Amino acid sequence: MSTAEVSMIAVPPRSRGVTVLVVLQSALACCYYVGAGGLYLLVSAKNGWPGWLGPDHDPKGYWPAFLWPLYLPVAVSVGAGLVFAPVLAIVGGANLVRPSVRANRRLFWTLAATTLLCAGMVVLIMTPLGQHLQAWMLD
Repeated sequence: MSTAEVSMIAVPPRSRGVTVLVVLQSALACCYYVGAGGLYLLVSAKNGWPGWLGPDHDPKGYWPAFLWPLYLPVAVSVGAGLVFAPVLAIVGGANLVRPSVRANRRLFWTLAATTLLCAGMVVLIMTPLGQHLQAWMLD
């Protein structure tokens, strides 16, 4: 058996639906954690813990100018994250038990990581810090 035949046998085909799921989970988690969390940490590093940042202060005033095109996806991920993150986490968890996903180890671990990030998003959104962040970003 040649090397090409062995590599074709060893790697099962990738499911297009699971790949789309991983991309959606990654996009939502990236927008939320890097965008909103990064902005929150940036402001707290510059101005102290942002407990004073409430409805009276606009996060757009702190958003770096070169990242303006990314503000809308971050605001949507913060605002609608409580709707999309649980759905993506549940669907991801359901796909983790499929034999075709478990056979492809790389896809399995990537899906497991993005599912955990979405589940973590749900937990974070339900905390007082997450509620404050959501009110601040959507003000």
